[in-house]
Amino acid sequence: MEHLHFVGIGGARLRGLAKIYLDRGFTISGSDLQDSKETRNLAEKGIRVYLGHDPANINGADTVIYTNAVGMENPEVIEAVRRGIPIMEGAELLGRLMTEVGKGIAIAGTHGKTTTSAMTSLILTEAGLDPTVIIGGELNVFQGNHRSGKSSVLVAEACEFKRSFLKLNPTIELITNIDWDHPDCFPSFSDVIKTFEDFVDLLPPQGVLFAWGDDPNALNLTKRFQGKTVTFGFNSKFDWVIEGITPVPPLGVSAQLYYHGKKQGELNLKVPGRHNLQNALGAIAIASELGVPLSKSLATLAAFTGVQHRFELKGEFNDALIVDDYAHHPGAIRSTLAAAREFFKGRIWCAFQPHLFSRTKYLLDEFARSFNDADILVLADIYAAREKNTGEVSSLQLSSEAQKHHRDVRYLGDFNRIYEHLSQNLHSGDLLITMGAGDIWKVGERLAKQAH
Repeated sequence: MEHLHFVGIGGARLRGLAKIYLDRGFTISGSDLQDSKETRNLAEKGIRVYLGHDPANINGADTVIYTNAVGMENPEVIEAVRRGIPIMEGAELLGRLMTEVGKGIAIAGTHGKTTTSAMTSLILTEAGLDPTVIIGGELNVFQGNHRSGKSSVLVAEACEFKRSFLKLNPTIELITNIDWDHPDCFPSFSDVIKTFEDFVDLLPPQGVLFAWGDDPNALNLTKRFQGKTVTFGFNSKFDWVIEGITPVPPLGVSAQLYYHGKKQGELNLKVPGRHNLQNALGAIAIASELGVPLSKSLATLAAFTGVQHRFELKGEFNDALIVDDYAHHPGAIRSTLAAAREFFKGRIWCAFQPHLFSRTKYLLDEFARSFNDADILVLADIYAAREKNTGEVSSLQLSSEAQKHHRDVRYLGDFNRIYEHLSQNLHSGDLLITMGAGDIWKVGERLAKQAH
């Protein structure tokens, strides 16, 4: 059986693909720079994981898979090219898997794709469709971010970063919304829209396109596709519609569900906010297209407790509630804080860690205006991820800009300073949201552990 070697195997997409192909009988190995619970989990499953990147690690491999985060300059990828071993970017392997499985469902969009993918996967699993699944976030019920199914259905989160989703082979697509989120690889918003147009063009004539109608850019894509389109949203002109939104304590929400103008029942969620109703509605629309009874979809969603790092309840400190959320784009920040404000009457603290210098630089003004639903904004230093600090932008600059729009902004930078400040100032009845795509969650976990 083919031997696949994964460079950067600890990353979300590659570790999911590695486990799926292990289940499919392939020989799997991989390397990663860091030891982590993810790499240890892979090793426990019998996968040979090397710490550090070394050309010798690829010995015996038939194909070498890498991520955009690793890139072509990695020594193992360079060695594979030198030896004539085929190389594939992770999205290419996912595209191949879609073809092998049969019916690929690709869920894309700037915000909400992980939760929508998770909800869709759970509904299809509970309904007995036995899907293969690969998503960006961890689901407790899957004990990870993947599921190996036996049917012809595959649910995949599809990311526009570096246009990687153009390597997929979907028969069903869902687009949650379109925003300018990766200025490091899209020079302008029009480049983002063009990439989503190219994504829609991947669909075969017999495919189906689902689009969030309240986003004009997503809705416009339905005019581009000549096959079947399904719209969902808050406006009565769409196919699937939500009305009558009601908060349900402690953090839930309910709404009335309509299809082609006819009431279908009540949608109840344990996770908060209009954005989660949007995610759930998309999942319901896909499941209905695949023949899942609405009652099964509603029952599954009523029990859904969320994806890790998506408004995830971490614990308490001094009778203050601690939640972690992955929001790292102004649009997602506003949605998350609006959901929190709708349900929470106490003080809301937002400890935000900006993600990437390029994103912070290009969207600085938008970021500065995004925190109005928080009472207190605490800023950590920028999480560099794959970038180098050129000195052009900083969290101190963001703090200065945010102070023009927000009454209480506190730049603290260092996690230890943030921890000390929060431990001295969080009071009973407060809500702390650690927010960002980096590692700010560690501050919330440290506080929650301190409480025990």
